Amino acid sequence: MHHRHLLVVPLLIAAFAVPTVAEPAPPVAPVAPTATGAVVRFRQAPAIAGDRVTQTLNVDLGLTTTITQSGQTAHESQNRMRREQQRTIEVLEVADGRAAKAKATFGVSRRQSPEGAKPEELVTQPIEGKSYLMVRAGDRVTITDLKGAAPPDEEARLVAESLENVGKPNPFASLLIERHITVGQRILVPRDVVQSLLGFDGPIGTVHRFELTLQNVEPATADRPSPVAHFKAAIEVRPNGESPLSIVLNGEMEVETETCRLTAVKMVGPVQLSSIERTAGGIFQYSAGGELHLAIRSEYDARVR
Repeated sequence: MHHRHLLVVPLLIAAFAVPTVAEPAPPVAPVAPTATGAVVRFRQAPAIAGDRVTQTLNVDLGLTTTITQSGQTAHESQNRMRREQQRTIEVLEVADGRAAKAKATFGVSRRQSPEGAKPEELVTQPIEGKSYLMVRAGDRVTITDLKGAAPPDEEARLVAESLENVGKPNPFASLLIERHITVGQRILVPRDVVQSLLGFDGPIGTVHRFELTLQNVEPATADRPSPVAHFKAAIEVRPNGESPLSIVLNGEMEVETETCRLTAVKMVGPVQLSSIERTAGGIFQYSAGGELHLAIRSEYDARVR
């Protein structure tokens, strides 16, 4: 029953992996501003039909869990939660500059969970090797197969989970666009932006700190028409009355300066949980701790005009 707190961790943080597909700007050839204090401008362009991204996601969380009763250890176990997914998303239709209809193909989709049928294995999910259509109308998302028929409920749920942010406003754009940001500058991410950026969909504690520090910018290339900004990232979530979860992550994020599209994330850090439950059989204290590894890579296809 306590696993419900832990299972939400990799799923919510994996929301980083949901792309916001936007049109790349025409090729430019700036010099990478690496000196501290150099000014960087971020822009955004609307999505258009034909935008396509291939994305690889890896989430790995190993946990040691302990249950004590009246000061005595009643249970101790090792658990591992993993998620691996590779998906290609192609925009088919747009509305107001954002994806309204998209095709998603899942080359790989596997998950390991202590509550799964095979808790020691990375299990292939039913969406692996299949393609689906997603249509967004406001907050309502409809998932079908390529013929327009409704897929089984589990498949529809998994696809909707993976495509949660496709067609929504880009939270990085609201944070970075039209601002003069300098190399070495620290940016504190507002809590409302954190909510949409991480895809939090339930009680997971209080976001105490989420900050980005611009490290440097790589210039555009023939294969990558936008320069890429490299940020040092730090996230801290503290327990509150709704959730006993504590998360501290440190790592890096990469964002295209001409589109505000997230191209890479690599973060690692501890996850801890502690709670007390009073029952007729006594007082039970549950604790768990481990290290979360998160890696995401997005590769955007160059458009053929």
